[in-house]
Amino acid sequence: MFNILEYMKTTTQKYLKKTGIVIGSIIIVMLIFDLILLPLYVSGTELNVPNVVGMQKDKAIEILEDLDLVPIIQTARFDDKMKKDYVLFQKPLFKSLVKEGRRVYLTISGGDPKLEMPSLMNKSIRDAKITLERAGLKLGSIDSVDSEMPIFTVVGQSITEGTNISKGTLVNIRVSIGPQIGMIRVPNILGRSLTEAESILQVNSLFIGKISYIYSPTLLPNTIVDQIPTVSNLIPIGDSISVVLTQSKLIDN
Repeated sequence: MFNILEYMKTTTQKYLKKTGIVIGSIIIVMLIFDLILLPLYVSGTELNVPNVVGMQKDKAIEILEDLDLVPIIQTARFDDKMKKDYVLFQKPLFKSLVKEGRRVYLTISGGDPKLEMPSLMNKSIRDAKITLERAGLKLGSIDSVDSEMPIFTVVGQSITEGTNISKGTLVNIRVSIGPQIGMIRVPNILGRSLTEAESILQVNSLFIGKISYIYSPTLLPNTIVDQIPTVSNLIPIGDSISVVLTQSKLIDN
């Protein structure tokens, strides 16, 4: 006859036995972790992080690696007070207590920010100075030149518009003092025929000077391919312009 009490007793014993095995296993694992693994994990050599701020990047990396630390270049940013490729900031900070193998994050200087040179042409001296200051640049020397532009107007700048330059760079300018009395700017007569060129020069109180020839199988004869002085030079009124004309036949010397 089935004995329910005996069955319940046997089942309870089996359950308690299995539970004991599980609990015992957990205790053993915890003891292994606490007594063996954890001490191994925390037993690394501790050291103070050296100060590498202000050092050249490669030198800073060398020092950290010699101490079994791991340098990580985290960011690079422009800084006008620190040369390019020098350490601006480190984390952990100087004298922080860390273990071997710890990562040390470095922020590196990208040098001076590059600015784009603005155009100063046709501006007044005052406006040119303001434009430069707003761009982080400085006005350098001011030279006066003869020009047909209005007086005190900027007609030249030492750095071409659009050039990438460093903050604080000095920019020199040339300023018009107006055209010199008795002077005129050379007109462009390139590509003109000799007859057309003579007419243009006559209007400007100039005339044709020395004439040279060059062979050209493609251009019409008597086409001007060079002129001296060149276009836009200031020369005295009544002066002459030497020209080079094309001819369709070679001349034997």
